Amino acid sequence: MNEIVELCQGYKRLSDLDPLFELLQPYYHMEKTKPLLCATPWKMVQKVKSNTAVLLIHGFQGYPGEMDYLGLKLYQSNFDVYCPRLPGHGVNAQDFLNTNKDDWLSVARTSVGYLKKEYDNVFVVGHSMGGLIATIVAKEFNLERLGLISPAFIIKGFSKFKVNLINLFKKEIEIDWHSDSSFWGICERDEKDDITLGKTYWSKLRPRPLLELNKLKEMGTRSLSKITSKTICILGEKDPSVDSIKVESLLKSKISSPLEIITIEGVNHLCQYFNEEDKRDYCNDSIVKSFTDLG
Repeated sequence: MNEIVELCQGYKRLSDLDPLFELLQPYYHMEKTKPLLCATPWKMVQKVKSNTAVLLIHGFQGYPGEMDYLGLKLYQSNFDVYCPRLPGHGVNAQDFLNTNKDDWLSVARTSVGYLKKEYDNVFVVGHSMGGLIATIVAKEFNLERLGLISPAFIIKGFSKFKVNLINLFKKEIEIDWHSDSSFWGICERDEKDDITLGKTYWSKLRPRPLLELNKLKEMGTRSLSKITSKTICILGEKDPSVDSIKVESLLKSKISSPLEIITIEGVNHLCQYFNEEDKRDYCNDSIVKSFTDLG
């Protein structure tokens, strides 16, 4: 039995028989490849249904398994937790290139719409690009609680002009990437899936999807001043992708609703499944605390 099933009796993959999965199916119609096990969407549901659901949204080139530690913590605190897969993620390069911001946003919007009919309360947490999407849907649906983990509002070294220029000449650029098995979730996995994902996603820089990410960044930034959610943001001090200092300043200047920002020393972009247990737990426990505190 895989680890996540042993730890969480309420864990289930979203299957064809699941009503939410059925609603999301049209967004995956263009995909030619079955997703890896770690990329399978999942839910963790209490025996007696909770009155609050938490939607988790993974990041750019990420997958649902990156959110399983946080999901388990939330489940253990009596929330029902849902984590869909964004189209084009956890499959192959061509499927990824065939998707855009509208596909990714549609999965989140459809999920929130479904959960709001099923639960009294719906909260949302997003990692990286998922943080941008979470911000947008929190504003659109007036959600009570919002969690952001390394939200990609300001990306280090990103230039829209340069990426547009590269996009005219190249579909992808090789970048340095090495497998690190110390960053590991608790979901069921295919053998050496990190190598598969690395070769497909993390060892390539693809301009067109980056431009779609930038569109979400612009949408998310515009949404910040309209947020009414109580918001917690977790940042990594050593994040190589997101400028944590500038993101903190941006959030403080834009969000007028209750806001808590925590920067974790020595942590990179992967706060919620960082390879040091105490720091990973600090991230995830802080979100749970924010979501369970009254007021």
